Amino acid sequence: MADRVGELARLFGSMRIVDLAPKLERGIPRFPSHPHFVLDKTVTHGRNGYYCQSLQLAEHTGCHCDAPPHNHPAMMDSTVDKLPIDSLIAPAVVYDFASLDLQPGQLIDVSHIEDMERKMGVQAGKGDIALVNFGWLKRHWRTDDRSQWYANNSPGMSEGVAVLFKERGVKAVGADTVACEVPLVDGHYGNAPGHERHWLPNGILILECVANLEQISGRCFFVALPLPIDEGSGSPLRPIALV
Repeated sequence: MADRVGELARLFGSMRIVDLAPKLERGIPRFPSHPHFVLDKTVTHGRNGYYCQSLQLAEHTGCHCDAPPHNHPAMMDSTVDKLPIDSLIAPAVVYDFASLDLQPGQLIDVSHIEDMERKMGVQAGKGDIALVNFGWLKRHWRTDDRSQWYANNSPGMSEGVAVLFKERGVKAVGADTVACEVPLVDGHYGNAPGHERHWLPNGILILECVANLEQISGRCFFVALPLPIDEGSGSPLRPIALV
């Protein structure tokens, strides 16, 4: 056992680690109908002799996962506190479509996915996590008075893409947008095939607001742990990629 632990430590030490979570700070974007993220310097050294902030946040704040009950009330046996601890520990494939410069409401389809796989020489399969980089978070994530544009507008994925990943048996699908496969234009969202029909109903988790995907190409190892929130519909994440 000691040899295996040492081997694992050496392997980790030989890999580059990429942080895939945006910083939680005042003014970050949020899905149009979700509560604001509130950060308050409640306890300070000057007043209290030590420092402690208070947080008020939705389960779907910053980089986060959606569990099946988020959209499916009959699946309360799959809240985040009931998921296997390794639900989001798996090999991952990053599909980088930032160069397409997609606009709000535009979709990637199966041909985009398959063309990218031929280019990379790898594809997301059974037990993998598929991560789609639209370049959206890098270009539009901000915390000033225009921060909500990122969350009110985004490209998405076609129903064919949702079916493709479902049929391949992936563990999760993520993206650098606020609603993964769902396109948004001025706060109005379109078709949600992964949330409603193909991913969550089949136990495939959804990851949203995944940052820094432009720092990864092709295959990596993904590690994230949802918080054990009682009957949670989702959870904030601090994911990393081992490259």
